[in-house]
Amino acid sequence: MHHASPPIPPFGPGAPRASVSEVLAAFLASLGVEVAYGLGGGSIVPFCHALARSRVRVLHCRHESGAAFAALEESLAKDQPTVVFATAGPGITNAITGLAAARIEGAKVVLVSGGTSPSQRDRGAAQETTARTLPAGLLCDGPLFHYATTLEHPAQLPVILRRLAVGAQAVEGFVAHIHLPLSMQSAMFEGPALAETNALPGPAPSAEALDAVAKILTEEPCALWVGYGARKSVPLVRALAERRSMLVMCSPRAKGIFPEDHPLSIGTTGVGSHARVASCLKAAGIRRTLVLGTRLWECTSFWRQDLVPPRGFLHVDVNPAVFGAAYPSAETLGVQAEIGAFLSALLPRLPAREGAPPALPPMARPAPLDPLAEGAVRPRFLFEAVQRVVVESSDAPVLTEAGSAFVWGNHVLRFQEPGRYRSGLHFGSMGHATTGVLGAARARGKAAVALVGDGSMLMLEEVSTAVRYGIPAIWVVLNDRQYGIVEHGMRASGYDPVETTLPDTDFSLVARGLGALGARVEREEELEAALGAALAAGKPFVVDVRVDPEERPPITSRVRSLEAQTAKESFSP
Repeated sequence: MHHASPPIPPFGPGAPRASVSEVLAAFLASLGVEVAYGLGGGSIVPFCHALARSRVRVLHCRHESGAAFAALEESLAKDQPTVVFATAGPGITNAITGLAAARIEGAKVVLVSGGTSPSQRDRGAAQETTARTLPAGLLCDGPLFHYATTLEHPAQLPVILRRLAVGAQAVEGFVAHIHLPLSMQSAMFEGPALAETNALPGPAPSAEALDAVAKILTEEPCALWVGYGARKSVPLVRALAERRSMLVMCSPRAKGIFPEDHPLSIGTTGVGSHARVASCLKAAGIRRTLVLGTRLWECTSFWRQDLVPPRGFLHVDVNPAVFGAAYPSAETLGVQAEIGAFLSALLPRLPAREGAPPALPPMARPAPLDPLAEGAVRPRFLFEAVQRVVVESSDAPVLTEAGSAFVWGNHVLRFQEPGRYRSGLHFGSMGHATTGVLGAARARGKAAVALVGDGSMLMLEEVSTAVRYGIPAIWVVLNDRQYGIVEHGMRASGYDPVETTLPDTDFSLVARGLGALGARVEREEELEAALGAALAAGKPFVVDVRVDPEERPPITSRVRSLEAQTAKESFSP
């Protein structure tokens, strides 16, 4: 079954005359773009004018990187492309971090930027923008952009639109940059009409690969390692696990893709991981692990050898370059395929496993903490409260920020359905959740909750943007007056912390100063009421939680990974 591209706006003979900006804005809307996040400026005015008169909703943010984080989270939440717009020079460079995260996270985001007109180049124009004045790689395809180009003539437009149409259907995500010199934005387009672009799903697995995997899964005890890339195949993943009674471990970003209370779930790997995972694999005598939707990067695996079964991995991915990359010394059978197509073709080849599932070590969950009458809020207590009030008593998605928040979130929070948890831990940018929560909340029209550190809120946030557009984003700030993950990480590695403390800030006052609602939590008994009030408000809300700065997050695996890397890179003279 093929997927047709959306209808193309009418161009060519007989069609109304339109500018390059009007054609591009209409085309982006036809691809399913509903929203554009960004900041205006002199060099992007004509495109912003056209965008505001199209079907695309324009949201003017406070920083371009925050706009990009919001756009990537909305793209992932709705599984459709979004737009970031930026003016020349610093507008483009400000957006880089959020766009780099979008590339790694597999979002579909198109940056449209303004630039210096050809007649003014090399004359010292304000915010001059050319390949010579920008860092390398911002105006061409490469590690940041799947596709990037500068439009120098209206006749280029059909080629650009074709690339955008194909990219919008990409399996792995698509990050593009369309750079529009100011003179081109108002230029008239009178080119030929565009034909539809169709794409078949794929790549599809070969019959040989399917037979080989089916034979192994039938004859050997195998486990499943599920990652975020399997999020569109949730029923198929569960069907496979239950048909073969396969133990399932999830990457941090995959929490909820397989229910964490399922008897076959053995826990989460990577940052904030559960020690039970390795012991379960050993107790069950697992010979191989089928990897679906994760590339086993450091924050998913820490490259731990006790997670490698004796016969290694069966690895399914659309990109064959990932096979064996994280574990080059482990035996790996790679299958290049889209996960949904692979599982749909594999399941009919597999008989149901007979007999009881393997006996496993019990899940050691500490008893819930009782609230203390005095003292700062313990981070574990905070996350247990989030579990009760947010995860179990609402449908709000939860985003955790780089640092202590995503370590505690991965370790303590438990999800039984997909789409409730987001953590951009691979690029690990501070500010991702503090600004991305806007896209998550706007996409669903209801509350989304970001668990963030005080350092992140001081670095990058969009509370003012949420107020301007009535977006019901909620920020829960782990206010420990320090860069907590750095403080604890340095101490755990035997170093004295270097300038990790922060001035005391009351973020509830800051929120109210920006027009949002705010509450300050200084004792554990106040916490659940504050979280409930934030969820019920339907407005931007900041909950400033004074957390205990001395309670160390579960970062042992991360510390050991860094120490191991240091040892490997040390050479004797």
